[in-house]
Amino acid sequence: SNSTTKKPDVSCLRVYDNPLLVADTGHAQQASLTVVEIKKPMRTGYKPLESEEKDPILQALNYLKRLREGAQTKNGRSIPNADQIPGFVYVLADLTNHLIECCDLWQLQKTADGMGYFGYHPNTKYNAYIQVISFDGLLASAKERNRAFFDTLSLPSK
Repeated sequence: SNSTTKKPDVSCLRVYDNPLLVADTGHAQQASLTVVEIKKPMRTGYKPLESEEKDPILQALNYLKRLREGAQTKNGRSIPNADQIPGFVYVLADLTNHLIECCDLWQLQKTADGMGYFGYHPNTKYNAYIQVISFDGLLASAKERNRAFFDTLSLPSK
């Protein structure tokens, strides 16, 4: 497949204020690049570092790398120093044994609740914070975050 046609499920350039892109310093200090890769629930057969098709962490990091190489605003303007903008990579998937193997080989740490993994890849091609989130972990986090809202309105939150 052609690498120019590969696209992440969700990507975002976050810039707090457009003038930052034309600031005297020449780079967007408050910007960040975010890539979200969503995998089919219960998917198996991941193989760490083998290919983008088999390793969702490698896939998301390579999307980030390609974004850095051709980073542009929605108006088509190039992003100065795109390689220095912090990157955030999120992989949303069920934590199968094969995916846990991927997390281990990328040297990610298990989250305290055991429902995900996180880490940082310092290589300048990536310069990325990585988070692998299980569907169960995402659901639990959303429920916890919204519990006060449901409690205030006396609505069931289960």
